Amino acid sequence: MGRTVIPYSRQMQYVESSLGQYRRGLRKPDQEIFDELIRTAKLQVQAGVMASSPYPIDIMLLTMMIDLKKEISRLKKELETLKGS
Repeated sequence: MGRTVIPYSRQMQYVESSLGQYRRGLRKPDQEIFDELIRTAKLQVQAGVMASSPYPIDIMLLTMMIDLKKEISRLKKELETLKGS
């Protein structure tokens, strides 16, 4: 009989709940940023399913970094546009 694989979305919920104590220890503004990062990871659940990593936190963190990199690139372009004006 095959091994049952926990769905990635449930693994993400487990990671989020296991970080609950950590989140509560953060200052309020940092808690809001933490929540935003978790939401970012949840937006890319399909990519996480495709990665099928045994460590869902790795995929969640990578997703968060990709989103942050996109934001940095957007801000750089905006800054260059403003410098050119």
